[in-house]
Amino acid sequence: MSQLLDKVAIALRWIGNVLLVGLFLTMLLVAALQVIAREFGLGLYWGDDLVRMAVLWVTMVGAVVAIGDSKHIRIDLIDRFLSELARRIAWAISCLGTAVICAVFGYFSLDMVGWDYVDGTPGVGRAPAWVFETVIPGSAFLMTLRFTLQAFLKPAT
Repeated sequence: MSQLLDKVAIALRWIGNVLLVGLFLTMLLVAALQVIAREFGLGLYWGDDLVRMAVLWVTMVGAVVAIGDSKHIRIDLIDRFLSELARRIAWAISCLGTAVICAVFGYFSLDMVGWDYVDGTPGVGRAPAWVFETVIPGSAFLMTLRFTLQAFLKPAT
C-alpha cells in the first residue's frame, strides 16, 4: 500500500512541476512580449489579464507542489520533544486536519467560481474568468489529497 501511495505522490509531484514550469514560462514570455510591444505602440489587449491569471495559477499550483515536497510552512516545535510514535500520530492528525481545511476551502471556492459563471465575469480575451478560476477549487482539492496522502506516509524531517 505504501508503494502505491509513493507512486501517486511522485506522479503528482511530476505533473505539478511540469505545470508550474510551463505556467511560469508562459507568464514570463507574455509579460516580456508586452513590454517590448509597448515600445512600438503595440501590445496584446489580453496580455495583462493573462499574466494576472497566470500569477493566480502559479500561486495555487506552487502551493500544491510545495505541499507535495513538504516545503510548505509548518510549525514543528513540539515534534522535537515527541517520541517517534507520538510524532507519527501528531503528523497524521495535523495532515488530516489540514486536509479538512483545504476541502472546506475547495468547497466554498466552488461557490465563488459558480457566481462568476452566473455573472459572466470577464477574464482573458473572450474566455470568462470562471474558466481560469477553476484552479482555486482544483488546487484546494489536490492539496486535500496531498495532505491526506502525507498523513499515511513517514513524517517530514
